[in-house]
Amino acid sequence: MVLTGLEIFKLLPNKNCGECDVPTCLAFAMKLAGKIAIPQACPYISDEAMEILGAAQSPPIKKLTFKYSPDEISIGAETVMFRHEKTFVNQTLLALEISDTLNENEFNKELKRIESYKYERVGEILEPECISLINKSNNKDNYLKKLKIISSNKKKIIILSNCSTEIIKEAVKIVDEKRLIINRVDKLEEVINIIKELHIPIVIHAENLDELFDKVSQCENIEYKNIILSVDFKNNNELLRGNVFLRRLAIKKGFKLAGYPILTECYDEGCLSSAIAGICKYSSIIILKKFTGAFLFPILTLRQNIYTDPQKPLQIDPGIYKVGEPDENSPLIVTTNFSLTYFIVSGEIENSIYPAWLYIVDAEGMSVLTAWSANKFSGEIVGRALRNSGIEERINHRKAIIPGYVAVISGELEDELPGWEILIGPQEAADIPKYLKEIWK
Repeated sequence: MVLTGLEIFKLLPNKNCGECDVPTCLAFAMKLAGKIAIPQACPYISDEAMEILGAAQSPPIKKLTFKYSPDEISIGAETVMFRHEKTFVNQTLLALEISDTLNENEFNKELKRIESYKYERVGEILEPECISLINKSNNKDNYLKKLKIISSNKKKIIILSNCSTEIIKEAVKIVDEKRLIINRVDKLEEVINIIKELHIPIVIHAENLDELFDKVSQCENIEYKNIILSVDFKNNNELLRGNVFLRRLAIKKGFKLAGYPILTECYDEGCLSSAIAGICKYSSIIILKKFTGAFLFPILTLRQNIYTDPQKPLQIDPGIYKVGEPDENSPLIVTTNFSLTYFIVSGEIENSIYPAWLYIVDAEGMSVLTAWSANKFSGEIVGRALRNSGIEERINHRKAIIPGYVAVISGELEDELPGWEILIGPQEAADIPKYLKEIWK
């Protein structure tokens, strides 16, 4: 159910009391429509209105949560079509497929390769979260043996693909149900009877949307809603059209049968482009049947960018950081807490022969010039931060190197730090090694 601001306003008591911290009921209704307030904030709302608004406020796309050691990870629960409207909250999960037809040596080698894909970028670890074990052998004992090997990795979510009812009965005894997804089954109702009490998500596949909604309706009729949607596609145009249509039906139209996460299987031909399309447009899980490290890294990077809040830059904690093994004579370099700035600057310091102290100022995650223009990286702010940092106890000099782009703050910074010498560093981080070699020595 999607209600407009005026429809919500008609359900409110119209007291304009301000006790919800909003001056009027109409303004409160607009906040509820934008999902930036909750109905419980109104102390006079009726039970009937609360029931209606509670249903309207619930995410139009069902949230599914999995155990992902040491925490949990979720898909679904999205509320917008475009991330600039609010943000996307639960990133696409990536699954790498492995076949049970590989012999034991090949299987272990492939599993080791899958588990090796892990990258660090701007302070985050990027890796595929799922393994899809596809049943090609049609041998129950063989499949379960391979499943036991995979289940020893206590972190990855496991997708059981193309499995018979008999295999699923045994599989749910091997792996924690909170780490399982059932994909591609023939006897849907039989499988649901097995997994119903365990609440394991099941992927509903169909050749078209009409067939998909029929199957979803069947599941809902037997009160099973741990569902993931998947529609076959011949090319990326069909993939995009299907995903966009499902998301629009759920969010704009409030169509319940479309209100579930989407799974996309990427086959060999066009696998990379399909994965990119799915990440950009609403796939909650993507199964990759073909992959290498060079293939995965750009996909993981894209996902990180898409699921970063555009209103909240990536940032690291402010404070003192060691780059190399600095001592009391090592240079002190100052910059902002925008993650990309930190990793570029620290990387260039590592490329030099000079270990250094790197002091990160809290600039709300902004880059140097942006922070300066927003008055978040002024001489007063930097000076106060350095005074309170304790850096004076670690160095025997009183010299600080600031970015060349904000040379204008040097005078104000010297006023804030009597007895300090403020050095103007290079404008570009790439020039830091040359600067330290020529200036610091």
